[in-house]
Amino acid sequence: MSKPEPADPDVVGLFSLVEPEMRLVARQIEAVVRDESRLVAEVADALLAAPGKRLRPALVLLAGQAAGASSAILLPTATAVELIHMATLTHDDILDRADWRRGEPSVRAVADDQVAVLAGDFLFARAVQLLASTGRPAVVAEAAEVVHAMCLGEIRQHLSHGRRPSESEYLGRIEAKTATFLAICCRLGALASDRGPEVSEPLYQFGWQVGMAFQLVDDLLDLVADPDKLGKAVAADYGQGVLTLPVVYALAQSRDARELEDLLERGHPADLPRVRLILHESGALDYVRGKIEGYRTGAARALAELPPSPAVRALDVLATFVVTRDF
Repeated sequence: MSKPEPADPDVVGLFSLVEPEMRLVARQIEAVVRDESRLVAEVADALLAAPGKRLRPALVLLAGQAAGASSAILLPTATAVELIHMATLTHDDILDRADWRRGEPSVRAVADDQVAVLAGDFLFARAVQLLASTGRPAVVAEAAEVVHAMCLGEIRQHLSHGRRPSESEYLGRIEAKTATFLAICCRLGALASDRGPEVSEPLYQFGWQVGMAFQLVDDLLDLVADPDKLGKAVAADYGQGVLTLPVVYALAQSRDARELEDLLERGHPADLPRVRLILHESGALDYVRGKIEGYRTGAARALAELPPSPAVRALDVLATFVVTRDF
């Protein structure tokens, strides 16, 4: 398999309000990965080589600032959610048989599947330790709900492989796999403060809306993005037979649905231009863009319930980045 070019995301400044805290989170992650276990240390470079956007810890920190939370609780919580994310990606690469992650060799490629399973389990365990160190059972409970929801989402996707989901089924799946995680990251930030649901619930709703938009943007990028910017091969979902919302919509609406179904069953890279054309002509791409914009509007509405602050403004900028990104 050829190596895709690594992404070069220009997100410097997006998290400038929490930049010192993000640096501390990065140091804690490196300490966990390099210092704790020899097995994990052996694949540390693969785990750390392409850190990605680190959206989840940024959401914890920005939501915490919006709620006036203590950094003593925010920092271990932000580190823990990124460790959970890293663990799920490590395990996802096993399920997807992926050799590359964000333009770098995956853990399973550097070592093997068994080591990748153990490394992911270790990251989960260290995340739980960090969450417990906050001394707040509600924080641990919320994080447990994240893992539970993501597991259910992955199980549903596995069980439905090869079956065409309805739009509501598909949206439920991405809610479980992505939106709930981002929503709870925001709620975790609020839980680090003494504020009540008048703050935590708008933040949760903001994260949920952003999470739904984030995954739908990923669905579009998988079909139409520049692979050099994306940092991975495009059409990964198409090649694995995963039916995302643009495809679900086109299968229901396009006059070429039968041909599209045949192309999807073949999964041949040479068919991708024709698949893209059918999606475009069916209105599927515009339909999904409209859904994304709807979630962006919902995110703005949730933020409007909070008192204005630099952190709330930063969250609004982050939401715009999520829906307009091309990587």
